[in-house]
Amino acid sequence: MRKKILTLLLAFSLLLSMCPAALAAEEAGVRGTSFFSGREHAGMDYADMAYEHIEVEPLLEEMTAIQALAADAANAAEAEERCSAVIDRLMEMATMYTLISIRQSANVMDEEAAAEKAYLTGAYDVAIDAYSLMMRALLESPCGAFLRELLTEENAAYYLGYEARSEEELALSARETELETEYYQTSAGITVAYNGGEWTDNDAYYAYYFGEISYEDYSAISTACARKQNEILGELYLRMVDLRKEIAASNGYGSYVDYAYEAVYGRDYTQEDIRAFHQAVKDGGFYELYSDLYDLYYAGVDMEVYYGGYTGRDTLELVEFYIDQMSSEMGEAFAYMLRHGLYDIEEDDRKDGSGFTTILHSMNAPFFFNTPYGNIYDFATMVHEFGHYNHYFWADNSWYAPVSSYDAAEVHSQGLELLFSHWYDDIFGESGQFVLDYQLCNLVSVIVQGAIHDELQQFVYAEEDLTLQKINRKYRQLAAEYGLVPADDPRDEMVGWCGISHTFTSPCYYISYATSAAGAFNFWLETRSRDYFDVVDEYLQFVALPGDVGFQESFTRLGMANPISPEYISELAQTLREAMNVDDRLAQLPPEDLTGYEWFAEEVYALYAGGLIEKDEDNCIRPCSPAVWNDAADMLERLMDQRPETGNGGEPITRAAFARLLVDILELEDSSDAPFSDTDDGAVAALAATGAVNGYADGTFRPDQPISRAEMWVIVYRVLMSMVAELMGIAA
Repeated sequence: MRKKILTLLLAFSLLLSMCPAALAAEEAGVRGTSFFSGREHAGMDYADMAYEHIEVEPLLEEMTAIQALAADAANAAEAEERCSAVIDRLMEMATMYTLISIRQSANVMDEEAAAEKAYLTGAYDVAIDAYSLMMRALLESPCGAFLRELLTEENAAYYLGYEARSEEELALSARETELETEYYQTSAGITVAYNGGEWTDNDAYYAYYFGEISYEDYSAISTACARKQNEILGELYLRMVDLRKEIAASNGYGSYVDYAYEAVYGRDYTQEDIRAFHQAVKDGGFYELYSDLYDLYYAGVDMEVYYGGYTGRDTLELVEFYIDQMSSEMGEAFAYMLRHGLYDIEEDDRKDGSGFTTILHSMNAPFFFNTPYGNIYDFATMVHEFGHYNHYFWADNSWYAPVSSYDAAEVHSQGLELLFSHWYDDIFGESGQFVLDYQLCNLVSVIVQGAIHDELQQFVYAEEDLTLQKINRKYRQLAAEYGLVPADDPRDEMVGWCGISHTFTSPCYYISYATSAAGAFNFWLETRSRDYFDVVDEYLQFVALPGDVGFQESFTRLGMANPISPEYISELAQTLREAMNVDDRLAQLPPEDLTGYEWFAEEVYALYAGGLIEKDEDNCIRPCSPAVWNDAADMLERLMDQRPETGNGGEPITRAAFARLLVDILELEDSSDAPFSDTDDGAVAALAATGAVNGYADGTFRPDQPISRAEMWVIVYRVLMSMVAELMGIAA
């Protein structure tokens, strides 16, 4: 039924600009904060930054020369100076990698950018290997005092224990880059033939949105695209898995997941630790909460707000207005981004579908990139990514500084999303609640999706004889365990896992979204009982923590619950349910199967609002189903506070039998003036006299025909209105 409602709404909706409430924001003061140390940033506009091809050989030669130079203590000053110059050049190489990556994301078919990125990835791998060997040599030499002062003990130990990467390891890394490039180019071009045309899933969605195709056509195209995507990308994924197992083995790991958790993402928990998190998500009612929040958000959907235009400068300035009110330091970062054009949020069919924030190292300048979808998600992404942007802007991005964990970094973004919801009523007016429902629905979904896709990848990388069918079947099993589909769903395979790009390009990353969303809710829940700005300050304190503070320790320092604790997760869904008053609000929603267009809609909704009709567990009232005796007895009991005597329970009740039941309990008098050709029943005649029943066009009443639930309710409504009119002295 939701699909039908959506079809009707989309048919009459238009793409509109930002809602008037947002544009009416008045001037407000900037709230001063002081949580971050000052950082220097290049004052260069993004438009003036040019990609430069960097040859790696001269850099390798210089690093070899520095190692030889460092053997003599007399060369300490020169070794330090030349080492610093090498590091500056490496930072330039990293900057060029960022620039070419942005260019490729902006146009997935830019073959020159793809080739240059592949070259630079390989060159950077070689350069970092040589750099690490140079650092080891310097630390072991009489010229390494300056390094020992800069590096933490952990980092120094890393370099001292570093072993040169083999040709095989470098080749594996290059091959991984090739496969990722193949993924980007292949996934963007998957089409299916339908009704004489070639369709992508995105094309079909917008065709449906603009009313060019039916929902049935869209569904058929989308399903066909998903299956073809699974077939094509699934084969590519199997090759990726085999390769990554080799990468893990070459780095001394028996499991790629262990390698990713520790060496790639630097997590302070293992895959064994997180399995308790998986189970707590399964048992904690998260998917049920997601489903209920979806119903609330969908029931309150404002199409003008949902499909507002959020890709322009006006929206950026709107967000900046409220960021300033949260923190002068965040405002400074936002103003820098706008002033130097360090963002790309424009619509372009050539984009890769991603949204991210990255750092241009040489300039110490963050950059925000997004592929817009043309709806409220673009607004949410803008706030989300600015959480990353603000952290990059204020963080110590020097080459020797520790880097925040990925899980903590996602709290920077998701935490800001949730705290920014404080302003939704100002921005979206009466639709502020709808946007909040939408946002919480998404973040609760992230917890479910993060857990399910992490568990799927743990399976994938542990399975010896992996096949695409095994992955599809495992995903179907997990979908049931997490509540995404009923246990008796007839499918033995599901293919939706292919829609997660991270599975291909950032394997084992997705769990960070789940753990960080759980952590971000810590801040939002605090705002329900404490001063909002005090909680904003706690969030800023979290963002300002040094990079070497672990994810779990970050929350311990703030006196907050550990986000991966099973005890916290097991209670979180219920806590959110209560904070959002979900159950009471659901009870007030119209039934899903009452759209407002039915012949009986007005009467039935009035009885529903009056508490005479109750929804079932699926939020439905089944108006077109045959009424049974228990249905009639239940409703009349709610009406009269007494239950009529019925002995037929679940059997259908006829039209004449219901008329008799109703007349008796209301103590109406039978009538002898029956207007129908097929019955002279006194109860039927009494209801006809009130206008509650009027029979069929052929003059019959059809007394022995089962009555539908809607017909039963309409009769009751009309009788009640007749009685009200009589009491008020108005002719019925």
